[in-house]
Amino acid sequence: MTSVQSQPQPGATWREWLGLAALMLPVFMIATDMTVLFLAMPSIAADLQPSGTQSLWILHIGEFLAAGCVITMGRLTDRIGRRRLLMIGVSVYGVASVAAALSTSPEMLIAARALLGVAAATVMPSAIGLLRTMFADAKQFSFAFAVLISAFSGGMALGPPMGGILLEYFWWGAVFLANVPAAVLLMLTAMFLLPVYRDPSAQRLDLLSILLSVSALMALIFGLQEIADEGLRPLYVAAVLLGVGLGAVFVYRQRRLSDPLLDLRLFANPAVSVSMVSVLLVLLAFGGTDMLFAQHLQVGLGLSPAQSGAVLVAPAVAAITGTMLAPVAVRFMRPAYAISCGLSVSVVGALGMVLLLPTEQVPLLMAALVLIGLGMAPATTLGGQLLVTSAPMGRTGSATAVQDVSGGLGNAMGLAFLGSLAMVIYRRVLEGSAPGGLSDADLAAAQESTGGAMSVAERLPGERGAELMDAAGSAFAVGTQVAYGVAAVIAVTVVLLVLGRLRHVRLESSPDNEPEGGQEAGPEPQPSGAGSR
Repeated sequence: MTSVQSQPQPGATWREWLGLAALMLPVFMIATDMTVLFLAMPSIAADLQPSGTQSLWILHIGEFLAAGCVITMGRLTDRIGRRRLLMIGVSVYGVASVAAALSTSPEMLIAARALLGVAAATVMPSAIGLLRTMFADAKQFSFAFAVLISAFSGGMALGPPMGGILLEYFWWGAVFLANVPAAVLLMLTAMFLLPVYRDPSAQRLDLLSILLSVSALMALIFGLQEIADEGLRPLYVAAVLLGVGLGAVFVYRQRRLSDPLLDLRLFANPAVSVSMVSVLLVLLAFGGTDMLFAQHLQVGLGLSPAQSGAVLVAPAVAAITGTMLAPVAVRFMRPAYAISCGLSVSVVGALGMVLLLPTEQVPLLMAALVLIGLGMAPATTLGGQLLVTSAPMGRTGSATAVQDVSGGLGNAMGLAFLGSLAMVIYRRVLEGSAPGGLSDADLAAAQESTGGAMSVAERLPGERGAELMDAAGSAFAVGTQVAYGVAAVIAVTVVLLVLGRLRHVRLESSPDNEPEGGQEAGPEPQPSGAGSR
């Protein structure tokens, strides 16, 4: 697709900026809900006494359904209206939050979490689609997009400390009730601050396509996440293969429909396809390493959970800062160069982690983490913005859904691939470095996970337990080092991909109200003799 030279667009008024503030509420709400539940699970387990399987479903059912439904919700935004779908989704989210808080059994909480996942799938496609309608000026849209993404990053970062405060003074249901005021406030303001948009050419949704997309994504993400937790077990491998197979059938069906659930013609535009792959690879590289480093803080450095959380605040703040710097960067350079510069900073941070992980220099490790967060945030923000603005106006919801899917798959693949790689190395290194005299059963338990090593160490007498934990910490550090090294290689690959395919692409907002007539991001026409910036 080629870009059309943009005409001057009217600037946003106070109503649009207040509307942006309103849109930040549900985005912040769903982000905190993704991280706060981990702290609440011990209290939930003590009160409701779920089985091990039920505990896993409480934790993950919302994620699985949100990922599975996002393509459907993305298309639905343009069929029934972005504001209407957002209000429906947020109202359902509020009701489901109350139901979760008042749950009296594991089954009730699982059902409420499932409803929360379906409702959460409506938020990002609706919110970003509304931004495209509200902010006609490309620079203002770029800033508004960064603000919305920073609300998500802030919610992820503030979820654990907010949950800790609530759990200190209230019962576990308070972590769900905390979302209700945000839902109510959005419902009260949306009618006045948010515009109405729907695609008048949208047809009835294909139910078989919905079933295929939901089943494929849920099976794929379930399999990848469980492989990261439990290893290559037949059930989880079968889930991944099932997801890939159903995905192939879904793609085949979309090619045959006149009005598909996901318009595959979007991917003919390099700004869409390359941006999608870039977002996926960046989150694959650094999503898995974040999880590994959080464990290293406790196993390798002996920090408490509270101390580990304090260390991880710094990269979260850096990520928010990097997100807000993205619209500033594209005023001086094209997105490909801004993404590449950011990822180059992340590569320096990742290599720093490779060198520094064997040490106990927490400030230096925090500095390396800050570089990673500061550099990868513009890459994911600008990659997502390119993906969204390159789609026609009537397909904004679908483009946003593609962005969400690529991010979800990237995180899941990072956990599965880098997590599994790190654990393989951990087991092999620990086998050769574990203190002598361990029984085969104890060694096998210690090799299973860092938690297993801690359990075995607690049973061992005297210094042997400390020796085992030192060996486990060192072995896990080696595995994490390798993961950061692989992450650096992946990030360099993304830099080369973006520079090779997107170096002529400029960000364009396409907020006109033509369902397919939106201005698309593509190669900027070069006048004779003009050089590339």
